[in-house]
Amino acid sequence: MKISGSGTLSKMNIEDTIVSSGSVKMDGDIECLGFRSSGSARGEGNLTVHGDFKSSGSFNLRGALHGDGNVKSSGSATIEKEIKVNGALENSGSLRVGNGIEAIQGIRFSGSTRVNGGLSSEETIEIDGSTTVKGDIKATKVLIGIQTNLSGKKSNKHPYKVFGNIFATDDLELIYTFVEKDVRGRNVKIGKKTEISGNVYYIDTIEVDAKATLAHEPIQISEISENKLDK
Repeated sequence: MKISGSGTLSKMNIEDTIVSSGSVKMDGDIECLGFRSSGSARGEGNLTVHGDFKSSGSFNLRGALHGDGNVKSSGSATIEKEIKVNGALENSGSLRVGNGIEAIQGIRFSGSTRVNGGLSSEETIEIDGSTTVKGDIKATKVLIGIQTNLSGKKSNKHPYKVFGNIFATDDLELIYTFVEKDVRGRNVKIGKKTEISGNVYYIDTIEVDAKATLAHEPIQISEISENKLDK
């Protein structure tokens, strides 16, 4: 289904990919095989995509976004409820999510992102764009700020803020990051200008930059248990 002008979609289940380059309004829940929008799209309900979702324009959804494929956002997007997808999620634009993101195959932020409700993945979560997360981050690997070059810039603010715990079953690396609670990982690197208000737990290796600020000395543990994260 192609929309090149202005159109309205009522509640439907369509065995097709919705492709919009104009202005589309979605009334009620929409279920489709794929979704691509390069214009303006606004939805009042939930959107379920049995394939890939891609938005390079303006996208505003009052419900949740669920998908079987990948999500790629390079424009301005607001999802008032949660995002849950079986693929990977990538944001290089401006993304606002009201109730958390779960992307099984990985999460990558290089734009501006604000998430309430936390991030979760069975693969790698990599954050390099200005990001605020109000909730826990849980993944196999968590890499925050490692591709960012702030040398020469004078700023007292952290471009990456996590108001929760960070839980990585493998590698955990943080630079220019504020974490309100605990961090846990197998191999942990705390880079410059990072501030951890909670505890730092590691299994195998720990590296702490001289310009990092830790509220407590790092603690070596024998195993990582998500259930032991402080709430």
